[in-house]
Amino acid sequence: MIDAEWWQYAQYPAFFLLGAVVSLINSIAGGGSTLSLPIMIFLGMPATVANGTNRIGLIIGNLSSVANLAKHGYLDKKIFRQLFIPSLVGACIGVCFLVNIGDRAFQAILACVICLVVVMSNLKKDILGKPPATPPEKLTWKGAIGFALVSIYGCIVQVGVGFVQIFSLTRYTGLDPIHVNALKNALTTIFLVIGTLALGVMGKINWPIAIVMALGAWCGGYFGSFLQRKKGNKFIRHFISVTSIAMAAYLIVDLI
Repeated sequence: MIDAEWWQYAQYPAFFLLGAVVSLINSIAGGGSTLSLPIMIFLGMPATVANGTNRIGLIIGNLSSVANLAKHGYLDKKIFRQLFIPSLVGACIGVCFLVNIGDRAFQAILACVICLVVVMSNLKKDILGKPPATPPEKLTWKGAIGFALVSIYGCIVQVGVGFVQIFSLTRYTGLDPIHVNALKNALTTIFLVIGTLALGVMGKINWPIAIVMALGAWCGGYFGSFLQRKKGNKFIRHFISVTSIAMAAYLIVDLI
């Protein structure tokens, strides 16, 4: 961390604010970790410790958002129960493996994936077929495999998985953005918990900073869910598109 006496006191409100902002972004769209991780590393925290510490806030922020949306009836519990086991299995597989790809190659792939998701999400013609008019009554084998893969990716890498979840859930359920976000935050919590437990056992969490960021994340997650309820689906779609493009642009610029 920064070697200055004033920073010993200033870091806690700074990390509280960072946790709140990241959680607000993740609650509505995703990609908040592309903001928090570089800042934490820049401030001197080892990358693996920053990854573990950051995830505590993400879990709390997700729980805050889900609790508020569920209270107002936006969480489809039937679909959550369908996708719980595939997500859990994917998380358990993901935590057993390391990503065998270089950082620069990963950033390039991630930027391309996000751009592709944004484009396909906004196409007037559904080249993959239209989403269903109503959510499936039973778990399909494609859904089981797809969400297990999403969970594997999210457990290992985590960065950008919110965008993939939103796209996948929209195609699978046909639900509107606010219901999709409630499911996304609930399912994301599954593999976040599994991955964070592993990082915690390895001693990769700075607990004082993690707790402060978690407090901020609870506020950010709640405010994010409040904005979704008040502003509606059009606001969520625009927020997701802008955030997705900004994240992809950041990753591309960082490669240059």
